[in-house]
Amino acid sequence: MTPAETVEHNLIEFFRQFAATQPFGRLAQRDGVQVAAAAARFMMFNAAFFSTPVTAEDDLGRRLELLWGLMGDLRPGWALWASDDKLRGVSSWAGEIFKRHELYPAFRHPGLACEELAPPSRHLPKVEFRPVDDCASRREFARLNSHAFHLPPEWCLELYDKESLWVDRFSGFLAYAGNRPVSCAATLVAAETIGVYAVATLPGHERRGYGEAVTRHAVECAQSRWGLKRSILQATQAGLPLYLRMGYRVVTAFTVYCTR
Repeated sequence: MTPAETVEHNLIEFFRQFAATQPFGRLAQRDGVQVAAAAARFMMFNAAFFSTPVTAEDDLGRRLELLWGLMGDLRPGWALWASDDKLRGVSSWAGEIFKRHELYPAFRHPGLACEELAPPSRHLPKVEFRPVDDCASRREFARLNSHAFHLPPEWCLELYDKESLWVDRFSGFLAYAGNRPVSCAATLVAAETIGVYAVATLPGHERRGYGEAVTRHAVECAQSRWGLKRSILQATQAGLPLYLRMGYRVVTAFTVYCTR
């Protein structure tokens, strides 16, 4: 697989993990589309993807209608993660068709890959890393994501406080400064790649190196355990400069279209 392909395949598997551990999760694959929906209150985790490149206007419309049939009953809604690679041939007119099918661009996330982490460019803080391996650590992980991304706590608990999620290929760490958890990160091994997800730092503790420290630790632990080198992630615009310094490079991008 190309780096861009591994980014998307790993991301799909990430959402599949949540769909598989939720009581009403939904997994489906039809002609040209793939659904990995947790049936969660946070609609970004009610995810859909194109499984092959879109080739024409009627092809895009058909796939969107198919997705509405598969996901239209989900509340509060769902999100289509459309990679640039899948829309490369139709980008000039795709926006109008998405709007016609009541899907609206909400976020733009670059997808990055790294074959080998660059050495730290600054001194990183001393922290204690603890694995996410029990109810208390799962809830701390959820709490950090809730605070960092300004999400209702119950949304994050619904997703992350599931013992069955944190098994085998999916693992996470909390970074403690003193006795306080200040940052976290999770990794998922899929498509022969280490995916990095849910990197969150407690508000008021940003720009101190905690996020970088826990990300490096999580990636290095996964590399050691699984014998893999490449890691991938999706970045916000705020986090992009850090990941570029760490050795990641942009290999694709996703436009996330959401229902309203």
